[in-house]
Amino acid sequence: MPIRLMKVTTPPFPHREGGEDERENRGNMAKAEHIISQLQKGPFGQAGEILAEDGDLEVRVQLADWDRLGCRLEKLEMKGTQGHSLELDPIRLEKELTYLGEPLRIVELEKHRGKAILRSFPPRRDNGTVSFFEMILDGPEGLSLTRQAYDRHLGQRSPVPASFTRDTLERLLADLVILASNH
Repeated sequence: MPIRLMKVTTPPFPHREGGEDERENRGNMAKAEHIISQLQKGPFGQAGEILAEDGDLEVRVQLADWDRLGCRLEKLEMKGTQGHSLELDPIRLEKELTYLGEPLRIVELEKHRGKAILRSFPPRRDNGTVSFFEMILDGPEGLSLTRQAYDRHLGQRSPVPASFTRDTLERLLADLVILASNH
C-alpha cells in the first residue's frame, strides 16, 4: 500500500477584535480548516495516509481509496501532542455526529478515566455479517474511528473500509477537531 505522509503545522491565529470565546472559536475553525486543507491534498486514486498536526493536536487519516467525490476510510485517529491529553465528551459526540448513516451510541463509559467506546446503533446487518462504526476514546491515547464487520458464522470481527463522500469526511474531521479544541 503506497503511503503518502504529510506533516504540517499552522501559523498562530492572528488576534482580532472580539471576546476571548469568539477568538477561540475562530482559532478552532482555522485549525479545522487547516487540517481539512491537508486532507484535500490527499493521495487521489490510491491508498494512503495523511498526517496533519496543528498546535497540540495530531490527526492521522488512513485511506483505502480517495477520489474526486468520495473515499474509503480505513481509520481516523486523533491525539493530543506535546503532553496534552485529548478531551472529548462522548455524550456530545453521540449528539453531534448524526450524519454517518448510523447513529453512534455509548456502549462503555469510564468517565473518571476519560475512556469510552461508541458504536453504531443499530448496526447494519447483511447476510450473517454485522457492520458498525466503532469509536474508541482514551484521553491520553486519543481517539480512533474504524468500521468493523463481525461475521457470525466465523465468530470474528475485522476492520473494513467505510465509504464516505468527501464532504462527509471533511465535516467529520472539522467537527472532531472543533470538539477536541473546545475543552
